[in-house]
Amino acid sequence: MPQRTSRDAATVAEIQPAVDAPRSHEGEPTIVPASLYQRLAAPFDSTFRDVRGGVELEYITGEQCVSRLNETLGVENWSFRISEHGINVEADEAWVLGEMTAQVTDRCIVRQQFGSQKLKRSRASGQPLDIGFDLKGAATDALKKCASLVGVGLYLSRKESAPAPVSGPRLAQPVREQEDGAASSHGQYACADCGTELKETRFKDGTVWGPGQLASYGQRKHGKVLCMDHYRVANELRKSQLLTA
Repeated sequence: MPQRTSRDAATVAEIQPAVDAPRSHEGEPTIVPASLYQRLAAPFDSTFRDVRGGVELEYITGEQCVSRLNETLGVENWSFRISEHGINVEADEAWVLGEMTAQVTDRCIVRQQFGSQKLKRSRASGQPLDIGFDLKGAATDALKKCASLVGVGLYLSRKESAPAPVSGPRLAQPVREQEDGAASSHGQYACADCGTELKETRFKDGTVWGPGQLASYGQRKHGKVLCMDHYRVANELRKSQLLTA
């Protein structure tokens, strides 16, 4: 068995497979230099937030994604194309199946993902305003999802673990019975800003959240239990602070 030289050892130390290393289209593992993967997966200086169906999402723009790929892989070392596209009438959205190809070290890797975007319609007539623009948005969504498979913005998809029951969200304190931080006599959650007890809430997409889920979400995002009205107020305040920062 040949002995490993110091040069071989240095190579092993410098070039390590990333977590969940991508595979080439031939099915063989692709060894990605750790430094390259770190640059692909590095957190972005700025991200954006939106609330959809009562859930706050954090995301990057298509421009940020393209710039990261250009800067790390090189303009000539990656490409993106639309394999299929269409309109889902029932969901009222445009969809595309996108495919990203990238040259990583001596391997060519391929990633596919679906992307979608709701159709924008005229308020007066209800007719679609620009199908091409909606398909473009779906394509951008597919590109960002493909890029996440090689690390770009992947950290934004990390799921937050739910709090353990024994250390659940701190109950709001404006209610007199809760001044010492203990639960109310009925074990209910109350808004820290107005004292209103949280109720089961149904969102536009049909999702139903119980008081415990609402309390946990407000605690995680704003550091306190909030009713939906004051949760929206806190969101608007955060947005205004980001704009003026």
